[in-house]
Amino acid sequence: MIRTSSMGLVLATIFATLVTSGHTEPPASAASETIEMTKQRDRLLLENSLRDEKLRQELATAQSEFARIKSESDLLKAKAERMLAEKKIEIDAAKVEMECIASSAALESARKQAATQAELIDLRAARERAEIEAELATAQLTKRQSEFKAAEVDWNKKTVELRAKVVQRDQEEQADGYAEQSPVYLKNPLTAQGELILSDRRIPLNGLITAATADFVCSRIDYFNNKNKEWPIFIVIDESPGGSVMAGNKILKSMQSSTAPVYVVVKSFAASMAAAIATLAPRSFAYPNAVILHHQISNGMMGNLTDQREGLKNLEQWWQRLAAPIAAKMGIGADEFVKQMYAHSASGDWQEFADDAVKLKWIDAVVGRCHETAWRRNPDTGTSGTGQQVATVGQASGSAEKIDAKGHPYMVLPHLNPVDCYFLHNPDGYYRTE
Repeated sequence: MIRTSSMGLVLATIFATLVTSGHTEPPASAASETIEMTKQRDRLLLENSLRDEKLRQELATAQSEFARIKSESDLLKAKAERMLAEKKIEIDAAKVEMECIASSAALESARKQAATQAELIDLRAARERAEIEAELATAQLTKRQSEFKAAEVDWNKKTVELRAKVVQRDQEEQADGYAEQSPVYLKNPLTAQGELILSDRRIPLNGLITAATADFVCSRIDYFNNKNKEWPIFIVIDESPGGSVMAGNKILKSMQSSTAPVYVVVKSFAASMAAAIATLAPRSFAYPNAVILHHQISNGMMGNLTDQREGLKNLEQWWQRLAAPIAAKMGIGADEFVKQMYAHSASGDWQEFADDAVKLKWIDAVVGRCHETAWRRNPDTGTSGTGQQVATVGQASGSAEKIDAKGHPYMVLPHLNPVDCYFLHNPDGYYRTE
């Protein structure tokens, strides 16, 4: 619309200008230009009219679209307002419901709170009662503890006193179990009264002589030598049947190489190798009734004739090494020593009591008493101070009681050495040998 009006205005202005220029009748060229311009105007007017019509159509379409959009918008707005109204109604209903729930909850809470308050009142009362009871119990416990503590103190005092008495008694018994006298060391242990004084430098030699026996004796000879080289060492034989020639020879060599003198004491019985050790000692002592037994060495040889000849040759060499020194001490030859063995016993077991053995120079001196100064500890404790095991009553009495085939009780007597015998009143045959 605006564009069409502007174009007409321009054409009118151009036409007026041509009229005012004094040309009332345009020339042929001007007329043709005017015709052309009129055509252009008409064309422009037509184009403007078409454009205006198109614009009017577009405007009508836009206005129709706008009306549609506005209608839809109004519809949506109405729907939204309706939904809002519905939501508002729902919210209001929810608020009412929430208020109802809150009221119910408040009511329930009030009820519970009332019940809780009642329970709390009961609990407080129970707590106060329990506290009072606890205080009372604590007071009673404290009283009992005080009484118990007093009794405990009194009991502990009595216990300490009793323990002190027990300790004192034990110490007194222990002290009583030891002799106050110290071991006596004499270079010449035999007194003029025939009493032999033995110190704690003593070595027991009892039972079968084996390699272990030799190690036991020789190690103690070495020990006593390292401790003192002047005081004598005593090998004490209570009872020994002899044993290994090599083990016995080892003991003899240890005695001979000892710087301190080694003396042998026989109290009951020394046979074979034990008798050789006693006879070949630098000095030997024995009780008068102790038995000394010499005989030839023996061996259960086996093998062929050559083996037996070689074994016999070895035995003869050992016999010469042992018998020759013994025979020399007796003042006779080895062969004469053998003859006298069989002259005194058909078996060749020549045995003599010590008082007669002195005459044969098997023993150097007979003693009436051996004073064991090493026994400083009560023998009933089980082991003496010298390391010698003390026999208990059970060990000395033999085996345990048995029952024979007829149902009679009996006890087996311990085995005796070949020269011993029993001197026993046994009318009912209770004690037997096997």
